Amino acid sequence: MAVPMVRRILASAMLMASSALAAQTPGLASTPRPPAPGVSASLDSARAERGARMSVSIITYGPGDFVFEKFGHVALAVTDSTTGEDIAFNWGMFDFNQPNFLARFLTGDTKYWMAGYRTADFNAAYMGENRTIRKQLLQLTAMQRGAIADFVSWNAQDANKYYRYDYYADNCATRVRDVLNWALNGQLEAPFAVPGSGRTWRNETARITASDPLVYPGIQVALGRSADHVLTKWEESFLPELLANHLAALTVTNASGSPVMLIASDSVLFTADRTPMPEQAPSRVPMALVLGVVLAASVMLLAGAASGIAGMAVAAFAALWFGVGGLLGTALLLAGTVTKHLPYMGRNLTVLQLHPLMLLAAVIITVALWRGVWVRAAVGVSALVALLSLVGLLLQLVPSWSQQSGVVLAVVVPVHVAFAVALQRRRARSAGAPR
Repeated sequence: MAVPMVRRILASAMLMASSALAAQTPGLASTPRPPAPGVSASLDSARAERGARMSVSIITYGPGDFVFEKFGHVALAVTDSTTGEDIAFNWGMFDFNQPNFLARFLTGDTKYWMAGYRTADFNAAYMGENRTIRKQLLQLTAMQRGAIADFVSWNAQDANKYYRYDYYADNCATRVRDVLNWALNGQLEAPFAVPGSGRTWRNETARITASDPLVYPGIQVALGRSADHVLTKWEESFLPELLANHLAALTVTNASGSPVMLIASDSVLFTADRTPMPEQAPSRVPMALVLGVVLAASVMLLAGAASGIAGMAVAAFAALWFGVGGLLGTALLLAGTVTKHLPYMGRNLTVLQLHPLMLLAAVIITVALWRGVWVRAAVGVSALVALLSLVGLLLQLVPSWSQQSGVVLAVVVPVHVAFAVALQRRRARSAGAPR
């Protein structure tokens, strides 16, 4: 959803609006946000006078090529007919070269900011990236338009423009939604509080990243049970496209108290020539189950073979399987307990499939398969890993514990069980061998 990089935007010949600032000033305290409409009659009057010459639009940008562009983007454009100034304000600014960017990203403390650019230049950059552009002109009162102009001018100040980005709850789309709701005195809240169309954070993320062979399984591993709750329209608005669709159907009250459609006009400024996103997340469980069964069968065959090459192969696979699984499990535990990713990565049953115990298993099981020692310890640790995995599978039958991570279960459970069975058989063969 974010604009790719500051450099990339500047390279596209965008000029930052005079109200936007380029660099962070350390230690600068934020200033109070402007009063909401209706708080001050004199302020509302001044806003109405200013807003009479303005128009406000939402501009939604379709998916791009990179994974962080596939979710789309959105900007709030404010046009002044008197000065000719037309600025697109967006809350998706970030820079990979920020100090400690990777550490902030991993701990959920990524710093984003808001800035304004000439709308024509901003749109041209997205057309150059072959991304669809949709413009929705808002049917607001002059006072509401003036209030939005006040808000974005305040928000673009150096002391106020930075915020902690939250992928689902506080991003470029939710910030636009919140500004509109503020200007409309909460008129979005009731109509957006109803259930949406059955979407969840997991499924929407899976739908959009389905074509990425690394991100898609990573999302299935990372997200916990909280990501499976059915979203309201308010929560669905984390996606720019869904926010635009919800606003297109919204009725609000105008200055005279009459109901009007919030969107006065809805048009496509540019249509991208790219494959549309799928309407639903693909079902990858059958494919994952085939992979899990194939890997499990391979473990059983290789572990039972007398060939030294087969023994080396299954030992190498054990080191990789349990080692990577242990590292992922450790990261999951940390993310779901001590980072700001907790709301989405906490309460994650995948920690019964991937966990730090696997790091110990990686050493003991690999040595048992490679050298033929520590077999009893390997049997014990593999049985414990398999037992935890099966408990995680059985918990899917408990409604309050169920988690939509069938892709992970389909791959991991068969392999964990296969290692436990294979090592038990190897121990049985060793015990029955002549001395």
